[in-house]
Amino acid sequence: MEILNRVKGAIIMGKKYGIGLDIGTSSIGWSVVDESGHLIRVKGQTGLGVRLFHEGQTAEERRTFRTTRRRLSRRRWRLRLLRELFDAPISAIDKNFFARQKLSSLSPQDKYFASPYHLLDNRSDQDFYQQYPTIYHLRQALMTNKRQFDLREIYLAIHHIVKYRGNFLSSGTAKDFKPGELKLETYFETLNAQLAILFIDEPIQLPSLNWDELVTLLTDTSQSRNDRQKAV
Repeated sequence: MEILNRVKGAIIMGKKYGIGLDIGTSSIGWSVVDESGHLIRVKGQTGLGVRLFHEGQTAEERRTFRTTRRRLSRRRWRLRLLRELFDAPISAIDKNFFARQKLSSLSPQDKYFASPYHLLDNRSDQDFYQQYPTIYHLRQALMTNKRQFDLREIYLAIHHIVKYRGNFLSSGTAKDFKPGELKLETYFETLNAQLAILFIDEPIQLPSLNWDELVTLLTDTSQSRNDRQKAV
């Protein structure tokens, strides 16, 4: 925005003058003109210049860092509380369970940590992951199988829920959830129609695939997410 500020009665070398300002986000331009709008010289130099400075920054970046710190701090607090609640009953059946969890990030090639029993002391990791390829398989089993589970398995599932807690906007129980039919062909046809409208000169079209086979692959719960992604 340009602001023309004329100083009333200001005189340079017996002549009236005005000051023009051009105020931007990272600079301020200025000029000194006479009554006819011509630049005049001040102390041997043309009365014209600009002052540059750094543009003002929002606090978005710092706010993001602060939000992340608070989120991680609250997560650590939730996990500490969860461990306090499970500490006594789990220690009664497996006193080194939490110690193994603390060392779980170490490389399996470390000779001091070379053990097939990192999760449970009475069951190898290979057997555990064969039954529960992902943590979601364990959570699904806890919700649907009517039997008594190992307390440590319950802790691992709740630990995952508490750590990545999501939201609680949907009401109802897990057994009432019924996924709808996955109609990929219809979705891709709609997407191609929109792409044809957006890119008239050089239309972009997504390739046609075997939709039934793709839906079967994506909904195959016997495979892990990584295996399904590789197959796609």
